[in-house]
Amino acid sequence: MKPILIAHRGDTVNFPENTIAAFESAFEKGAGGVELDIHLDRDGNVIVVHDYLFDENKQYPFLEEVLKQFGQKGRLEIEIKALDPKCIIQTERLIRKYKPKDFEITSSILPLFPYIKKEFPNEKVGLIFDEKLLSDWMTREFIEELFVSYAKLTGANVFHIALDYWSDNLVKIMHENNFLTHTHLKDTKLEKYKKVLELKIDQCTFDDITLLEKI
Repeated sequence: MKPILIAHRGDTVNFPENTIAAFESAFEKGAGGVELDIHLDRDGNVIVVHDYLFDENKQYPFLEEVLKQFGQKGRLEIEIKALDPKCIIQTERLIRKYKPKDFEITSSILPLFPYIKKEFPNEKVGLIFDEKLLSDWMTREFIEELFVSYAKLTGANVFHIALDYWSDNLVKIMHENNFLTHTHLKDTKLEKYKKVLELKIDQCTFDDITLLEKI
């Protein structure tokens, strides 16, 4: 089975990242979903922007706009960037209002996971594992045990890690523990996409929309 292909921040080759135009273009070009990053603005609105030090004077799309326009188009992978549980609560309210057909709430911020699981107890919740947590002394076996433990302890059910860390054994372990597997493709090299297929990874984000023309 082929992985679901999710355009990272939309079609960033042709449009600015995390914009309505980038998301629209990605779906038009055949992406199975789009990834987007969210923060709270000074008025408490959930906005779509990546950087923590975003410009408060700039106009960013509202998550509400994205849900309205793309909620029935495919996967919405929504990464919580805000260091505030209020963002999660507001996101849950918007999700319940617009009822997107397929979404995943993701984060790399470990202290947010209890709040995420409280608001989204039965939905897809993705842990983006921070590779800075790994050390040179760790064996391959220990690293795989660490990945599974972090996924279980956070309550996530989707595990995100770079392609180099995935192996047949790790995918097998994750699937046995009922986790979906996720990776990211930074370029359009077909050997990397073929590795995703061979490993039977469930889903992946990608940076370059032209990948869809090659596969």
